[in-house]
Amino acid sequence: MDADPSFLPPGSYGIVWPLLGGLLLLLLLVWAGVVWLMTRPPQDESHAPLPPSALVKLRGETLAQIDEVERSVREGERTARAGHHELSKVVRRFVAEVSGLDAEKMTARDLRKRGPEHLARLIAAYYPSQFGAAESAPPSIAKAASAAREVVGGWS
Repeated sequence: MDADPSFLPPGSYGIVWPLLGGLLLLLLLVWAGVVWLMTRPPQDESHAPLPPSALVKLRGETLAQIDEVERSVREGERTARAGHHELSKVVRRFVAEVSGLDAEKMTARDLRKRGPEHLARLIAAYYPSQFGAAESAPPSIAKAASAAREVVGGWS
């Protein structure tokens, strides 16, 4: 019996289609890799330490700001609540500049996890005076300023 001439043997595929399919898969993998890299949280950048002269200068400026806040509360130019807010900002700014820690945006809980313990205790101690229902008495600012000076003065 002879084969039916209407049936043709299977044809072979050209090399173009497998290459296009492979290229498409490669492009999908590259795209997924780019998306993955672009959506990763930024790595903690190492903060270069300040030179000793810059640290001394910054420490002096910060201690002067603490003195100014304490004086303004004592003389009635600023409320004790506002003084505690300002002390918190001054200390946080100092720590951020010296260590690279984003202390200006961190809560006391965040500082307990990632920051130095003495800074976390200081910021937590300011919370009742900053956010409490009743305005704290002006003499509390002396204690708060003293604690701020200890943190700033002891930072190395």
